[in-house]
Amino acid sequence: MKKTACMVIAVIMLVCIVFSGCTGSYDKSPDQYDKIRWAAPDYSFIINPTDDCKGTYKFDDTKYNIKVEFDTVTLTAYDTDKKDTVLFKADWMYEDDDLYIYNIVFNTTEYKNFEDNFAEFVTLKQEKI
Repeated sequence: MKKTACMVIAVIMLVCIVFSGCTGSYDKSPDQYDKIRWAAPDYSFIINPTDDCKGTYKFDDTKYNIKVEFDTVTLTAYDTDKKDTVLFKADWMYEDDDLYIYNIVFNTTEYKNFEDNFAEFVTLKQEKI
């Protein structure tokens, strides 16, 4: 009986450790910064926290005006020109001082051209504005 109880406690502790490592705990989320913007090196993706996290996303020859909402470790990008239709969802984390966006899932139902968009991650750097 003691062995079974010890095994159950060990499994519970292991599960807690695994799940606690999956969520980031940051002092600030990317939308809480002031006087900066987040930008990809090629400026294909820009988020301006000071302007309610509005920005742009470029793919092929199309530029989308977006608004990004951040959750604990996820984000949703909305197309503001198309009645706030979801453009994509992704996970985020900080890598050094950069914003690393990964596991990007595009809305290929509403945006057929994104079927050819194989971007899975992007790194955004802080730029002073």
